[in-house]
Amino acid sequence: MCDEHIKTLEVIMYDSIFGINRCKNTVDEKMISKTKKRNFHGPDLRVSYLYACILFISFIAPAGAVHLDSLNNNSCIECHKALSPFTDEQTRLNEIRLNHIKNNVSCQLECHADIIRKTATDNFQQWSDSGHSKYYVTCDACHGGDPGAKTEAAAHAPMKNITDPNSSIYFKNIPDTCGNCHSEELSHFKNTMHYQRLRATSSGPSCITCHQPHTFKVLKASELTAVCSVCHNAKDQIAAASVPKDAKLALEKANEFQEEVMKAKDAIAEAKANGKDVSSAQADLEKAVAVQNDIPSLWHGFNLKDFDEQIQNGIDSAKKAEKRVTGVETTVPSTPGVGIVLIIGIFTILYLLRKQ
Repeated sequence: MCDEHIKTLEVIMYDSIFGINRCKNTVDEKMISKTKKRNFHGPDLRVSYLYACILFISFIAPAGAVHLDSLNNNSCIECHKALSPFTDEQTRLNEIRLNHIKNNVSCQLECHADIIRKTATDNFQQWSDSGHSKYYVTCDACHGGDPGAKTEAAAHAPMKNITDPNSSIYFKNIPDTCGNCHSEELSHFKNTMHYQRLRATSSGPSCITCHQPHTFKVLKASELTAVCSVCHNAKDQIAAASVPKDAKLALEKANEFQEEVMKAKDAIAEAKANGKDVSSAQADLEKAVAVQNDIPSLWHGFNLKDFDEQIQNGIDSAKKAEKRVTGVETTVPSTPGVGIVLIIGIFTILYLLRKQ
């Protein structure tokens, strides 16, 4: 077997045995030398990995599942397709990874590890910890480029500079770039003054004003004031100064709504387990959940009054659902004549006090 094939198998075994999920250089010679120092004796380590790989396949794959014909190209995909299911995105990432391996390039930090390009390194790390990373939304989805290319020049050739008005990450184009996936949010955002000012005067906020690029974090209620106050403040009078406070209260109310939905779900589940009819409560809960699912879209309309009304409707539906199965608001039956007796008693006490 050629040296290149052995290198590929080494990477497979390092990923499988040592739990290395990120891309590595073709097995780093320093790593191999360190491993040998840890009391690994016997034949050459590369051969050991090869034997381990063969044993791994023989134990995991059913008889006849893996044939030599399927190993002709000796890529991660050809070997592992028979062992585990891959989504289209996982397949694409593995193919990119194999190209990097063949060219002795790590797609983790190797390209961007030098001091001059430290920002790019930080960006990669931030993306790695983001929700986009978990859903395989890779750099090219926003920046363009060709991640399947075998050289740096070819990979970056289709990309445009951030100052180019035709670039997908030019500040005016960012909403449309994000809208390729977040279509509902974009639809609401396009009807806002924020979007109109962004397009007309370049002074409005865009997606990355609130959602930092590469982390894509969702702001907490406590973080809104600092962001909104950049424009919404009494000093500069660019926009209504009351917005930061109103926005904070709106998000806090949305958090309260989320808690009410959870309480309603728990109450219905408990009632159902006890054999109660929960159909009416379930209908109210579904109304609340519909509002809950629409929160991101509603928020990006930046109509705080409408947002507050919709959230309140959701809270009311969730509370109604809970009350249907718990009977929290059951009224205490009144006893006829109690009020009259109480009044007579008070006057009697006053009369006796005056006589004394």
